[in-house]
Amino acid sequence: MKKTSPILILLLLVYCVNANAQFGKLKEALNNAAGSVLNSKQLKLLQSDPITTNFDDCNKTETMPVNFGADSVKKKLCDLTSSYTPAQGFTLKPGFYTGTFKSFCLKAGTHGPGNGDGYLFAPLAGPKETIARTLIANWEQHTEIEQSKVQLLLWAIIAKTNFSKLSPDLQLVAAKLLNKNDLSALSSSIMDYLSSEAMLKITNNLPEPAKTIVEIENKMRGLLYQANSSYDQIERLAMLAGTAEPNTDFPRGIWGLHPDGYYIKYLPHSYTRTEVVIYVPKTVASVNYLPVGTVAVPASRGSQRLGQSNLLVCEN
Repeated sequence: MKKTSPILILLLLVYCVNANAQFGKLKEALNNAAGSVLNSKQLKLLQSDPITTNFDDCNKTETMPVNFGADSVKKKLCDLTSSYTPAQGFTLKPGFYTGTFKSFCLKAGTHGPGNGDGYLFAPLAGPKETIARTLIANWEQHTEIEQSKVQLLLWAIIAKTNFSKLSPDLQLVAAKLLNKNDLSALSSSIMDYLSSEAMLKITNNLPEPAKTIVEIENKMRGLLYQANSSYDQIERLAMLAGTAEPNTDFPRGIWGLHPDGYYIKYLPHSYTRTEVVIYVPKTVASVNYLPVGTVAVPASRGSQRLGQSNLLVCEN
């Protein structure tokens, strides 16, 4: 009699969806037999979300309408770079300010920013938050590194990729931006590319959009493990075509209250560039604005969460 393939055991693996988490964060619902195909560490990696920041983390009650401050004079942050420090950021007194910063996609398998998407502030969070924050923050000291390389490393983190299997070029970039402990932690992951048959079994009972995201992350791992794969190939996987349905309760340009007492609106030009407008009320003496570690989170849960960097885009 033909021996039954152990992969069939994966039929016993069932995923549950937490409706309160963006895209349905997966809960553990495992059978002991599943461990004979994927070990417990692999199963945990497959279900985990390295970056968990989502719209539930945003302050949705203390907002101001899109047209607030429309006629105000806004100081350009590009004119205030002399007062900027990597530790404190920009020290801002009461008034309006604007600037455009380089940003990153923090969720693969989602749509790019749409014209109707409203974004609110939330802090970077999740099991790999510290490493992702360090990666983006240290890029400020290595601007010779292309933004696309940093994005690839962030996608590698999001896709639960084993960093020791990345291309030599990406490993070299990672070594410049992260310390040995960070690299060791990212290389201890043992999530490999899974075959189509295995993915079919795993995602059989998984609802959308979690199913699509799990499949895309697996395909991204496959490309990231190939030395000759291109950025465009991986970007096409990470970025779904078209735009997500906007949440009309939070239109593009809505103001959100930051925990430090100022208001901020996010106007993404793309996932790589985010324009911010800041309002510091007269009741606040001054605030420090340091973008790194913050996320512009879309009200439309099908759009990309945008991790902010400290690199300001200024016209020469």
